[in-house]
Amino acid sequence: MRQIRLTLFLLFTATLSYGQYGDFELNKIKFKGVEFSATKNTIIKSFGQGERIDTNYECGFFSNDQEGGPYYQLVYSDFKYIGSDKEKFYLQYVKFGEDGVTKIKYGDKELSGRTTKEEFVKIFSKEAKDYFDKNPKDDSILIYSKGSDDGAIFWFQNGRLIKFEYWTPC
Repeated sequence: MRQIRLTLFLLFTATLSYGQYGDFELNKIKFKGVEFSATKNTIIKSFGQGERIDTNYECGFFSNDQEGGPYYQLVYSDFKYIGSDKEKFYLQYVKFGEDGVTKIKYGDKELSGRTTKEEFVKIFSKEAKDYFDKNPKDDSILIYSKGSDDGAIFWFQNGRLIKFEYWTPC
């Protein structure tokens, strides 16, 4: 429980200190040919059943007190979706391997475990460049989706992309 509180605190602090605005749009993301937000049937048809894990978020877009719930995750080996039977599912997390096989498409660009921080900055505009220029030791960046309260956190290790995570405010 203490670790969960610490993680939430760090995400909140990180949001205040390094959330970036720009032209980033979550709906430009495709994962293995599937849209960022997709129906449960589309996900299962594309990837198989996946493990269902019920969620119990206390707040945010996917808290079960929201009208569209109950929400749960469809979990696969290196990615997961979150949603409900009443709404669509959203790509919540992708772990990239060093081999570059697992990829996300953003428009016509590909992101994988071989994507460097420098390549990422070229794709995601001046805001990402400004952030990393001011904070060169940081290994993650939150970019808000254009015209929305949600966004994505991109994580780096040793200068390479290792994780994509869908982010929503609490």
